[in-house]
Amino acid sequence: MTSKIEALVQQLDDTTGASNDARAKLIYMGSDATPAITAGLPSLDGFSQLTTIEVFEQLADAQRGPALIGLLDSEHPAVREWSAIALG
Repeated sequence: MTSKIEALVQQLDDTTGASNDARAKLIYMGSDATPAITAGLPSLDGFSQLTTIEVFEQLADAQRGPALIGLLDSEHPAVREWSAIALG
């Protein structure tokens, strides 16, 4: 199942609309997806990181905390802001 989750995480980078589908599927999978999402996060661009933050907010999983904290150092101001809000 992890490879399926990893593939969905990579689809968060897709600009053709697959990103929205991947986001919905990851949310549906629940907290089981959190470790793979966290592992794939560094390879994602700013937009995809924002999408990931949306997934983390829906999952409300305590495992997401360290990943969100790591995003507070992002070069993208919106990613930093959304991470701080999600942590709050």
